[in-house]
Amino acid sequence: MEKQDHFLEHFFNPESVAIVGATNNTLKMNFRIMRNLIDLNFQGTIYPVNPGAQEISGIRAFASLRDIPDKVDLVVSAVPASKTLDIVRDCAEIRAGRLVIITGGFSEGGPEGQKLHNRMAAFAREKGIRVLGPNTLSPVNTQNHLAISFNAIKKIRRGGLSFAFQSGFYDPKINWILSHMGVNKMLDMGNKMDINEVDTLAYFAGDDTTKVIAMHIESLKGNVNEFFDLLKSVSRQKPTIILKSGRTPAGSKAAASHTGSLALENDLIFDGMIQQTSAVRAQNMDEFFDLAKAFSLLELPKGNRLAIIVLSGGEGVMAIDSCGMNGLEPASLSQNTHQRLKEIYPPWEIPLNPFDAGVCMEFNLSDLSLFFRNLAAIPRDENVDCAIMQMPPNIFAEFLTKSNLSQKPIDAADEQFLQCLASVMENGKPSALWCSTMDSREMELVEMLEARSLPVFQSSERAIKSLSAMYRYGQKSGQV
Repeated sequence: MEKQDHFLEHFFNPESVAIVGATNNTLKMNFRIMRNLIDLNFQGTIYPVNPGAQEISGIRAFASLRDIPDKVDLVVSAVPASKTLDIVRDCAEIRAGRLVIITGGFSEGGPEGQKLHNRMAAFAREKGIRVLGPNTLSPVNTQNHLAISFNAIKKIRRGGLSFAFQSGFYDPKINWILSHMGVNKMLDMGNKMDINEVDTLAYFAGDDTTKVIAMHIESLKGNVNEFFDLLKSVSRQKPTIILKSGRTPAGSKAAASHTGSLALENDLIFDGMIQQTSAVRAQNMDEFFDLAKAFSLLELPKGNRLAIIVLSGGEGVMAIDSCGMNGLEPASLSQNTHQRLKEIYPPWEIPLNPFDAGVCMEFNLSDLSLFFRNLAAIPRDENVDCAIMQMPPNIFAEFLTKSNLSQKPIDAADEQFLQCLASVMENGKPSALWCSTMDSREMELVEMLEARSLPVFQSSERAIKSLSAMYRYGQKSGQV
């Protein structure tokens, strides 16, 4: 595939990266920045820069950028704010046109920090250097294993979801994000000295490998009209989720304390403009990641008829309430489905939707495979557009765990359980699970399920809100 002609393409796909401030000291945050590139097998050349080291993590180090004999595509600067202007000047000297400034203490660092910010911005602009940050991490590109982070990244799961942030709040969660969602790219804009939300949205709009966009914004730094015109266009083609913080006067001041930019936008006006697009606005961080996961892992519902499978009647009542409050309707299951389900009923008649799988399981423990096969009739029903199910306990592994057996039969029981759940939920329609116990054992299973693109939410309400948002997006964007 031909790469698009956008300057951010070179931030995400550099042939070489210089890490200024790289270190062998494992107790320093900078150690992890370079170590991730090595451990993830970044598909490019790495140049550590540190005047006090001959080599770092087994790679030859250079005293300065000027000492690197080859062309450098991307410079990542992690030195103190007082030394950063020198790094910008070195970038100009070696003609490195792309710079990531991780360090903070500029526009958010009082009058002196603001002066330094302005001097760097003016110099970079004069020399044609594009700057990401300051006060930033990223970029992350799962295709070439480029990942700039303070956290040790354990594994990467590729997909079509691209994130843009104006804060590093995601970085402590980066392993959860990269293991539970199919991520394409991530960009932290930081204080937006140069690169802003308009640049980022334009890049993701033209990036063929980005299928879903999730964007966190504290303040609009680019041209507001250009941003909303672009958002109106791209959100019709690609689901675009927006989390806007700094919504209150106090929140705006808090944002300014770490970015140096006051969010002057009236939130009612911002919300009104979002509603003129097909973008989906998240109300909080949990919803932001819920929506990102749902849109990236599921197809859009073709209608609003929801099937609900629960383990208790009380959960069913709450799910039905949430269904009505979020614009979905309980699906009316067909007579054929009723006949299939009667094979696993308890000795009395029970409602079809929400369907109490918990009481049925009690009477089918001797043949759980048959139980799950019949349960699969619910999401496959012709009157169902989408489905949710409460995670049942892994009966297959429960007995084995208490029997002090080796791990191998327990792993086999987990696999059998996951296959049973998949047989219910993988039906060609958007279907999701929600947690029951939220203990460590269930969380292990959740990670395995989401690795199979089966999303799991913390509650039925959060699952329903996500499916509702997807249904409304499909209607508004004209994609369904």
